[in-house]
Amino acid sequence: MLANVDTGLCAQVAVGLGLPAPEGSPVADAALSPALSQVVTEPGPIAGRKIGIIADAGSDLAGIGKLRAAAAKLGATALVIAPVGGVLGSGAEVIDRTLLTTRSVEFDALVVAGGTTPTGDIRLTLLLQEAFRHCKVLAAWGDGAKVLEVAGIPAGDPGVLTGATVAKAFTDQLTAAVGLHRVWDRATAVMASAVPPVTS
Repeated sequence: MLANVDTGLCAQVAVGLGLPAPEGSPVADAALSPALSQVVTEPGPIAGRKIGIIADAGSDLAGIGKLRAAAAKLGATALVIAPVGGVLGSGAEVIDRTLLTTRSVEFDALVVAGGTTPTGDIRLTLLLQEAFRHCKVLAAWGDGAKVLEVAGIPAGDPGVLTGATVAKAFTDQLTAAVGLHRVWDRATAVMASAVPPVTS
């Protein structure tokens, strides 16, 4: 059935399954509906979106507070994810999720707080890599970028943002990226490198 919808996508799925791609009888393309499409070229509002902030006992609490406030101002929710539950510091930041109780599907973007220790925890690596594969925005400030590096997330890839601090430039960049919904350029690059060209 997929061959009747999109021959290119059908060929990619067939390669993944190790099967030959059927010919199919594709119909002419229908007009795109901007109201239904997830592919957008201009950032939209981020109200209702969820941003996960990965942190631990050594993280930049002031930066976390600034990011939470910036997200709330735009109608988004920022939730702190840490190795264990409770609070960070002297109770300044409540931990909303633990690495044991969350998955990437809960979030539209994940941000690593500066000061977070790159432990190589498999649960954290899974969380970040899954979000990366789902073309979600990933970001870090300060030395939090090291956590992305340890998880195998390449800095400079589409939708992987870094900044020195939680300054306005960083939050503006993050907001714009989340407003695009997904990082489709990343999917295009991955598919181009992983799937052999379709031959007739």
